[in-house]
Amino acid sequence: MISTELKQLWKISLSMTSTWGPEKDFELMEKYKPFWKKLKRGKLRITSEILHGVSESSSSFFERQQSSRIKTYLQKVFYIFDEDSYRKCLDYFFNGTNIKKSFEDKRNLILALPQKERSLYINSFAHQREEHGKLSIINQYCTALPSEGIMAYDISNCVCICRLGLYQGYLKEGELSSYLDPLALKAQENYSSFEEFGLSSIVGLLYSMDEVDLNAYNYCMDKLKLAVTHPQSYWNNIDWNLNLS
Repeated sequence: MISTELKQLWKISLSMTSTWGPEKDFELMEKYKPFWKKLKRGKLRITSEILHGVSESSSSFFERQQSSRIKTYLQKVFYIFDEDSYRKCLDYFFNGTNIKKSFEDKRNLILALPQKERSLYINSFAHQREEHGKLSIINQYCTALPSEGIMAYDISNCVCICRLGLYQGYLKEGELSSYLDPLALKAQENYSSFEEFGLSSIVGLLYSMDEVDLNAYNYCMDKLKLAVTHPQSYWNNIDWNLNLS
């Protein structure tokens, strides 16, 4: 029988290639080590800190500092300032962002062009750096992604927003499954592996940026590499095809 804990870890693992990244999850695995042995023996429960991906501390000063950093992150990245803006942002990612639609529209156009015309079309935007960069990203990865493209970007960041919203008190724990369950099923239905999901999510992250230089590219790819290759990663210890029902 598949444990409830394993299913929950599968669902929250989808946030590892979000803008927030996987580092905090690995910190918690280290705190609960041997993480996977405890889980297999039924001695690991999904605590609130594992669920929201933020380590708890007995120091009130550290807790305030940490909460402040997360609050600033939510404001700068997702424009979340209060519960109302949180709910709007959560629904925006849950229902599908304009970023995903923009990517799909441009990818369909690029795929319809023969290779020579495609290169000419992309190069015609050479003096519009942001548009040229977005088209170049699509051209580089359009055939590597499944038909749903960067839907994984929306899913990964929506799971991240759920987890951090839970930490900040914007989301109640009883509401969590109403978001995570359909997101997880959507991920399984549209991607064939964690690796494919992760790449699609990172391509979406690159596409969402105003401009991508080498540092930004490496930063995003390092997130993917860590999520995919770290021996303690959720993705190396849970089957993608896990029955989540």
